[in-house]
Amino acid sequence: MYKIKQIILSTLILIIPSMLLANTSVDTKLSKNNLAVFYTLEGDIQEKFNTLVETKLKTIGFNITDPHKRVNDQYKKKYGSTVLDVLSFMSVVNDENILPLLNIDPRIAAFSPFNMLIHKRLDEKNTHVGHLMPEAMLDMIGIDDPKVRAKFTSAFKPLDAMLEKELKADGAKVTKSYLPYKKLPTKKMINFEFEFDAPEDMEDFIDEFQNEFELAFIDKQYLIAGYHNFLDGLDNAEEILSDYEAFWTYSLCHLEYSYNMFDNKDAHPEAGLFAPCSMYMYIKKGSNKLVVGMPTLVNWSDTLGIVDEKRVGLVHKLDREIPQILTALGMKEMPNVNPLTIKHTKKIAKVVPPTIIKKEVKSTPKPVIKHETSSTQKIRANGKIINIIIPKPPKVPTPIQVNTLNTRNVGINRSIKFSKRVPPNYIPSNQRQKRAPAHTSNTNIGEVNKGKIAAYLRAKFMDVKTAKATLKKAGFEIVGVSPVNKKGYLISIVFTDKNLQKMAAKKNRGFAASLRLLVNTKDKHISITNPLYIAKAFMQKDFDERIPKETLAKITSNFTGLLNSKDTLKFQLLPKYQFMNGMPHYEDMTVVARGSNLLAKIKNNKKVLFVQKLENGSTLIGVKLGKRTQKFTSRIGTNNAGLLPYPILIENGEAKILEPKYYISVMYPLLQMSEFMTIATVPGAVIKDCEKVFK
Repeated sequence: MYKIKQIILSTLILIIPSMLLANTSVDTKLSKNNLAVFYTLEGDIQEKFNTLVETKLKTIGFNITDPHKRVNDQYKKKYGSTVLDVLSFMSVVNDENILPLLNIDPRIAAFSPFNMLIHKRLDEKNTHVGHLMPEAMLDMIGIDDPKVRAKFTSAFKPLDAMLEKELKADGAKVTKSYLPYKKLPTKKMINFEFEFDAPEDMEDFIDEFQNEFELAFIDKQYLIAGYHNFLDGLDNAEEILSDYEAFWTYSLCHLEYSYNMFDNKDAHPEAGLFAPCSMYMYIKKGSNKLVVGMPTLVNWSDTLGIVDEKRVGLVHKLDREIPQILTALGMKEMPNVNPLTIKHTKKIAKVVPPTIIKKEVKSTPKPVIKHETSSTQKIRANGKIINIIIPKPPKVPTPIQVNTLNTRNVGINRSIKFSKRVPPNYIPSNQRQKRAPAHTSNTNIGEVNKGKIAAYLRAKFMDVKTAKATLKKAGFEIVGVSPVNKKGYLISIVFTDKNLQKMAAKKNRGFAASLRLLVNTKDKHISITNPLYIAKAFMQKDFDERIPKETLAKITSNFTGLLNSKDTLKFQLLPKYQFMNGMPHYEDMTVVARGSNLLAKIKNNKKVLFVQKLENGSTLIGVKLGKRTQKFTSRIGTNNAGLLPYPILIENGEAKILEPKYYISVMYPLLQMSEFMTIATVPGAVIKDCEKVFK
């Protein structure tokens, strides 16, 4: 009897927290109205979960697009507290399953990618892993086509089989349960259309549109948390989607909204099933219409039965705000039907802007509108006026003036124009340059001064031919020369010498084997990476100052007028540098390929812009990133664009890269979080671009 009681008790320990996580009931049986499936395990299983999602799911066709690990760390840093031990959003997509369905009903992209969620509160022993049920996704999209439903849902059977198998590995006890949905909302989708004049170059139009779109949402405190191009999803993606000019999905996140939904008192971390929100966009060939769609956020509150007025108020706020932004970009609302089956002639009522509730001031009857960043907001939801308490970050940055969103008159001119808007609290690199002194006169160029060291040496303009000649005169060997932006006015010269190659001929140290000289033909200046900075960061415990100091002397004696850059870091902290807590260090490299024939795979590959052999048998190569990926330097500063081409180190049967969140930030020492927000999709895109080189 005692043993039976113990078994019952241990079972309840696993099941009860799973019921509490959603503040609703759970069911151990599969039914047609199930919203999600959850797997509950005792203890911290983050490492097991990350390995499962990042590597093992690939074997059944599910690939991770943009991982967002430990989002709770960001909450704690920004808002000062968290009730969560872990909250990670791991967006995955099965392109093999999805791509053919896009030709039947493109709305299927509204949950492609979808989130593999893991969460655990600080006050509980159990970790919860789960995902939305495919049937529920289709119900929310409004897709009834039996063929689409059967094909889409079939791919989830091997997914759940693998989840159960891998989570139960090593004898772990797993409780599987289903979370039923309370109800589906009346308005399940946001559907818009943008009509544009046929451009001379569709690729240029898409580049400009994406830039305009992303900045419009960033201005409103949204993060572009992910990007997936379906035309790059498979080797034969363009063949499968031959009727599409372009088709991509954005993953959107609003940090303030997500913190209030997932974290703090009475939070709903299970609502992370829906995060980040997927917004798809496509252009059919021969069409001048861009089609947009995404699920409404009221799906979250209605399906999960969230009734808290403050959280429901935030849901309605975003459901009004997103259409408002799209309307301001020149789009018009469309009905939620399969867009491939209509002729786009039906007139749709204009989108009603969000109702602004004004706070009355006692001293005067005149209302005062509170700005969105204040600690309290009033929002109308379901006919009620609700006070929303917004937590303030521990440190409030100095407000920066930003331009407002410009509404274009589509009837007059449908062309997309670059906006002058900037993200919140963003300080452009040129303004930072003006704030900082031109250079520090009481130190030798490139040396440590007051504990800090410059990442770059700046100088007046010289053309590529002169720069190469000067490097050769100084005794350097030119490894490669290539433009690193679309318009070609940023040229990166990769150079080395025997001492640098000898120094870097150690395991995991090959990234220090060469330096970069950037020629900026537009702004008329050059920039050289500081060998002492690079060696201290990349050589780690093998750092010896002799060779980098000799290299620095060769540079300073041959290039006149050099100045230290304003981009500096503390010299002694360079070996353990990370952008912020939870971000990767130097040693946290990402393996992009494995095999004994890696060098053969890159032979005659046009994406490989230089190849550098090292004395220990390792090879350092530089790869050209995708057109969209490499644009990140235009957002955070072209002065440091010499970090491209992106370096890959091939040794011992592995091709590895410095984790992009590390490499980009260490090469942009002045990078701010507000700037990092504008390139949130870049780290994941870099990894994908580097992986493609070896396919």
